[in-house]
Amino acid sequence: MTHTTTIVADHKGFTAPRVSGDEYFVDANINITAYVQNGITITASSLGLATISAVMVIGVEEETHSAQAVLTSAGEYLSTSSFKLLLQAGVAEQAGTGDEGIVRVRVYGNL
Repeated sequence: MTHTTTIVADHKGFTAPRVSGDEYFVDANINITAYVQNGITITASSLGLATISAVMVIGVEEETHSAQAVLTSAGEYLSTSSFKLLLQAGVAEQAGTGDEGIVRVRVYGNL
């Protein structure tokens, strides 16, 4: 599973986490170039954060795909410093045979 994470610049060109109440948030593009059926793991550190408290998928490049952050049966992310991103895509995509495009996420957490 191969992907790159790029933090999206705000209107001032700022590409670091920004404050929102008691937490910080960051918008990021996850460019998935090879996908595996069990999803990809995104770390807080790749987003400039130390911990993750909430994840929202706010867009997908491929119109036939949907994406979601996976929760455990206890309602938690993979850990306090990472989450798993799962695509709903065709069989070829799940086998890691193609470029799946960009998924944009907004992630809340602390530095």
